[in-house]
Amino acid sequence: MATMTLLEMVGNILSAMDSDPANSIDDTVEAEQVALIVKETYFDLITQRDWPFLRTTFSLTGLGDTSNPTKLRIPTNYNKLLWFKYNKKDVTYLDPKDFQDVLDARTAEAGVVDANGFSLTSDPTYFTSYDDDYIVCDAYDEDTETTLTGANSLCYGVIAPAWTHEDTFTPLMPDKMFPVLLADAKATCFLNLKQQANAREERRAQRGRVRMQNEAWKTNDAEGKWNWKVNYGR
Repeated sequence: MATMTLLEMVGNILSAMDSDPANSIDDTVEAEQVALIVKETYFDLITQRDWPFLRTTFSLTGLGDTSNPTKLRIPTNYNKLLWFKYNKKDVTYLDPKDFQDVLDARTAEAGVVDANGFSLTSDPTYFTSYDDDYIVCDAYDEDTETTLTGANSLCYGVIAPAWTHEDTFTPLMPDKMFPVLLADAKATCFLNLKQQANAREERRAQRGRVRMQNEAWKTNDAEGKWNWKVNYGR
């Protein structure tokens, strides 16, 4: 199945329920209800795992705060940070306690290490997060920059997909996932709007979910490589 717009999915479901057709998702109350169920079903499907099609590279947000020169922020439209580089060098995640241990082990030295243990002469080696929103690194090179900057960062993570509630909107997902979304939304619409189960669509949705768990990646070897527990997530 190819991709489908929101209106196409709503029309397909209305037809399956033997309901009045709609030329727009807001033509009838039932069309509006179906469109909302499609949206809810999409986000339910999306939140089941960190799907590979939602992974992409991005930059952190620099704060320009000289009182916190090693602090950066994860953009709000990203749900998880998988890895982080600064000036093309790997920066390793540590939990807050281990991160503090690294800082405490350093000896303060003017122009080299500040009183809190942050290095002043190198790019970051480690980072942590105390609130799952901002990240704090262990170092910055004060000879080249006054604070860490987003422009020098490169990250790989999971984006939070957006939704536009209009006829022509096409949800962000691979073509092969649309039958799962449609079947799941259709089964939910039958149950919620018609007060009757649709066993066929429920079975189709369940089979599709199982298949997508096993075949999420387009490349054969990627699933085994990436099906691992990441060391940092929002």
